[in-house]
Amino acid sequence: MSEVTAFDTEQELFFKRLRQETAESHQKLEDNPLSKAILSPCVSVKDYQTYLAALFGVTIACEDHVFPAISHVITDLPDRYKSRLIIDDLLATGLSEAEIDALPVYRFEFSTVAEALGIMYVLEGSTLGGKILYRHVHEVLGLTPEKGASYFWGYGAQTGNLWKSFISSLTQFVDEREERDGVIGSAKKTFTIIDNWLGQTGRS
Repeated sequence: MSEVTAFDTEQELFFKRLRQETAESHQKLEDNPLSKAILSPCVSVKDYQTYLAALFGVTIACEDHVFPAISHVITDLPDRYKSRLIIDDLLATGLSEAEIDALPVYRFEFSTVAEALGIMYVLEGSTLGGKILYRHVHEVLGLTPEKGASYFWGYGAQTGNLWKSFISSLTQFVDEREERDGVIGSAKKTFTIIDNWLGQTGRS
């Protein structure tokens, strides 16, 4: 087996393990009432705003605190800022700037780069699910990337390429640093944190 093939296999095995070990906490987040409401056939603009407002609190927290810690690993971070898109969507659907300014913001706590990457894995992975959510809110609410649904549209045609790029950088990091457990543990914790956050902010 060549070195390149062995390296690729190690990356694939880690990614498979990461997905398997986070599957339960990921599913719990998808079963969250806010997560389910957004995919309801009768989703309302209010439901949509509530969901986006909750996501804003964790998205901007990731950008403000996690991004600086991983900029040497994920070198295309400037292309991955999305909190501004949520603001634009909330404004387009009727929230005022004052209401947006008053939204609660989470603060992630981590002590290693591996833990920061675990957080980023969850937030970045949401761009894939965003494609499904975009189609739904477009069909039911008539929202478009230009008006009201820019966040779920995300990276548009580049979504797949940017996801592959992120996973490549992540798996290369854990292969070099042997910090697989740190990334996986943090990712599992982050799914639970966001699940709880949606529950708290959705009731406020």
